[in-house]
Amino acid sequence: MHVLVGVGAALLLAGCSDRPNDLVDNRYYQDPEPTTSNTTPPPAPAQDPSPAAAPTTRRKAVELDGHAMTAKDLAEEGVQPAGSPARTVQPALPDCQAPLGAAKAAYQIAWAYPTGSTIRQYLAEYGEKAGDVVAAARAKLTCGTYSAAGSEVRVGTPATANGQVSWCATSSRQSACTVLEADGTVLSVVVVTASTEAKAKAAVTRIAPLAATALGRNS
Repeated sequence: MHVLVGVGAALLLAGCSDRPNDLVDNRYYQDPEPTTSNTTPPPAPAQDPSPAAAPTTRRKAVELDGHAMTAKDLAEEGVQPAGSPARTVQPALPDCQAPLGAAKAAYQIAWAYPTGSTIRQYLAEYGEKAGDVVAAARAKLTCGTYSAAGSEVRVGTPATANGQVSWCATSSRQSACTVLEADGTVLSVVVVTASTEAKAKAAVTRIAPLAATALGRNS
């Protein structure tokens, strides 16, 4: 979804290969004048030690849980956690099968209103800028309608504001309004599902700033 996971370099060291030769063959050595004392050969130059290995720099893993909205963030919404958090990577959105790229890690959590409406936040970590994933998903949201669970779903035109892309998809059964936002390599997807588009849109409008704050919390 701000998993992901989430998400080392090998360092090849070459040793010194030109070790100096410290052997002297006296058969080919002649003094310019005869001498009666023994000549002590000079000590061999000390060999330079091999260069120390440079420390390997490892990229700090992104803790996607830290970018998720909390119960404190959503206190005004009156919701309760629904089920357990999951770390399943989601390759695409149901609306127009908009792609979500190849995430390295993911984290998702759901919340439920007393009325039965729901909030779901999906966070994913990528090896590249998550903004590219947002752009690719937005470009795909042009199908107009699609079928799901025996119903026709109408997909509204996505809107972009404050770095977020949002839209609603409505069927005869329910409406789901979605907000996408990226921060560095982390993507946040928030989906609010309600009985009508008006209710879902009003809720996602309130929640989008909360998700944005949570997304940038541990960047």
